[in-house]
Amino acid sequence: MHDSRQQQQQQRLIVPDLARGTALLGIAMANVAQAWVINDWSEDQSRVGWSVGGVRPDSVIDQVSAVFAAMFIHVRGLPMFSTLLGFGFGLVAASLYRKHYPANQARRVLFRRYGILALFGLAHMFLLFYGDIMLTYGLVGILLAAMLTLSSKTLRIIAYCILVVFTAMGVMGAYASLYFDATSGFLEADPTLSLDTLGAYFSSNMSMAVGMLSMQPIAAVQLLALAVIGYVWARERVLIDVASHRRTLITWTVIAGLVILCVGLPWGLSAAGVLPAAWEMPLFALNQAVGYLTGPGILAALALATDSLHNQVPGWARAFVALGKRSMSGYLAQSVLFILLCTPAFLGVGLDTSVTGKLLIGFGVWLITLALAVALDRAGKQGPFEWAHRHLSYGTTGRIEPKHDQVQIAA
Repeated sequence: MHDSRQQQQQQRLIVPDLARGTALLGIAMANVAQAWVINDWSEDQSRVGWSVGGVRPDSVIDQVSAVFAAMFIHVRGLPMFSTLLGFGFGLVAASLYRKHYPANQARRVLFRRYGILALFGLAHMFLLFYGDIMLTYGLVGILLAAMLTLSSKTLRIIAYCILVVFTAMGVMGAYASLYFDATSGFLEADPTLSLDTLGAYFSSNMSMAVGMLSMQPIAAVQLLALAVIGYVWARERVLIDVASHRRTLITWTVIAGLVILCVGLPWGLSAAGVLPAAWEMPLFALNQAVGYLTGPGILAALALATDSLHNQVPGWARAFVALGKRSMSGYLAQSVLFILLCTPAFLGVGLDTSVTGKLLIGFGVWLITLALAVALDRAGKQGPFEWAHRHLSYGTTGRIEPKHDQVQIAA
């Protein structure tokens, strides 16, 4: 019995780390087209494939890349990361319970942990990349801490209500885009070609960051739904005891598959010029709305696929797991690398690339972060920002110290 529980504990660690390492690849590829290489291919909505980074005429490779990006890249990694945020929150809450923290003290620890994450994100947003997600995640963590002792039933109701509201609003917006300009009023980043000095880059980034800051409350509530699902999964050991929760995992996997096939595929075909170009905007908007439902599903699929590993990290997965353990450092390293590679103030790589080139740039940046994570792993070192976050959150030891009086936390 002890061996079985120990194996499950180790299995719990494999799936989240593998998922984080994989999600960072999707985030890197998505961000190139959406933020780091803004050019005529993606700005001019009269061009085919603008929504995925641009498709060159008569380029079969670009057409294939467009379908791949629409199905597997855009609004895929971020929702999975959001679900993992909640799962990680649940593991920390369980650790606080095991170490005898009463609910009010546990909340203080969690408020501090996720408040510091939010501050990291705020600095990242204004200093490096306006599209930061850590600020939103920090706010989500603070909201989760406020809901620490709610029952799993109540948490599920909250999550599903938020998902229904935001999905319905998004679907209505997608339908409206058939008749109105759905992009009016949105923040528009400056073309990358114009960022030919450091001053131009940081000025443009600061301006975008101010606009993005005002959107944080809505973004936090939307992602809260996925994080709450992750928190409930941690409580109920869904990713740890896969056999007992196979039905839940298969259900979410099917939901993700339906979104990918019924929304991602036609959007990709429209972006590739196979289906009518007039469908690209509404399908793009529809994916923005329902793509969030893929987060728990992709994570569930990974849990099902790796259930047979029984605590062993196979050779092919070791690098992914190494990066997953250092996901914050890997994510922040992406911003530095993209600035160095893509802005004309430095190397200016790929300024005229369409979707294939943008995906390759994202893949290249992710590979560099993967190599750095492997090097740190072999040296037995934490990621630098993971180290800083843990020490700022928990004090000089960098870990949660046990209390001596046991009080139950959650129902």
